[in-house]
Amino acid sequence: MVDFIKVLATINLFFNERSRKTPFTSGYRPLFNFSGAQTKVSGSIKLIDMDSFSPGSKGDVEISFIKGMIDDSYFKSGMKFTFDEGGSVLGEGWIK
Repeated sequence: MVDFIKVLATINLFFNERSRKTPFTSGYRPLFNFSGAQTKVSGSIKLIDMDSFSPGSKGDVEISFIKGMIDDSYFKSGMKFTFDEGGSVLGEGWIK
């Protein structure tokens, strides 16, 4: 059985020429980058009180990470992160 760490976070999806062009829905799985972590970690975003998340938007989400992929200390309130797809940073956020 797989254990998950679920965190509430505020994210900002960038809107520029190198960013994502279309909205995403719950279940979107980008790679997350935490400063100081040795690896990127995959997480699944669940939208809160919205059907889709468009480029240029900022809002609260729930993110599920597989427990043990990186140290739990990266999931503390205020911890900042970026997220990417295909090597391009698409947005940033912080844990609530």
